[in-house]
Parts: sequence; C-alpha cells; structure tokens
Amino acid sequence: MSSSYMPLNHAIDVFCMKRANAALRDGGKIRAILWYQGESDSADETRAKVYKKRLIEFFLDIRRDLASPVLPIIQVALASNAGLYYEVVRKAQLEIKLPNVICVDAKGLEVKENDTLHLTTSAQVHLGKMFADAFFRI
Repeated sequence: MSSSYMPLNHAIDVFCMKRANAALRDGGKIRAILWYQGESDSADETRAKVYKKRLIEFFLDIRRDLASPVLPIIQVALASNAGLYYEVVRKAQLEIKLPNVICVDAKGLEVKENDTLHLTTSAQVHLGKMFADAFFRI
C-alpha cells in the first residue's frame, strides 16, 4: 500500500492488497470497504491530532491502489472511550466528508467489561446490521 498512513502493520497491508487484487483478477468485484479502526490512535495525542488527515489520505490511497476512485467505504466511529483522545478521533471519523464514505456511529454499543475496548458479541451483531443498513443505502 502506498499510503503514508499505516493503520495496520505493513505485512498485513501487503497481504490485504494481494488478496484484493487476486479477487479482482479472478473476476471478483469489491463492492465496499468496511473500516473499524482508531482505538490505538486515540491513546496518543499526536496521532489523534493528525488522524483525520491521515485517514483521508488512506481512503484516497486505497481507492487509487484498487483503481476504484469512488469505492464505497463504510467506517465506524469509535464505541469505546479507552484512549485519552478518543473524542478527537471520533470527531475526525464523524467529520470525514469524502464521496461514498459513510460513517456508522458505534457510540453506545456495549463494550466488554473485562477490556472496555472490544464490543460484546451482541453489540458486534448489532454493528453488523448497522454496516448492512449503510451498505444498502449506497
């Protein structure tokens, strides 16, 4: 991936792009990207402050790398408040104004008691329905 924003480690990025390109090469079609990330950025003031700029760059880069400039992206605004700067990251997520980028707000979904970061199973199911609803509105 050519992005300066590496939300995942480089090996995972390369793996994902290889899989995406293999699917496209074999006749598949990528209909949308589902994106849920930002918790680690919310723990660091510097990363939280540049999150919006870097996320926009990442979305534009992935669309370019997949040769799909209007590929729908459905992203999640954070549910947990685990990081000190989670409101900065949530605000950035909610304010992304790119064509075909929809933000699903996970605030209020139940997080696990033992880690306060990950959603409970029932909240994950609910979030999946929110993703589906957003996808069908595209």
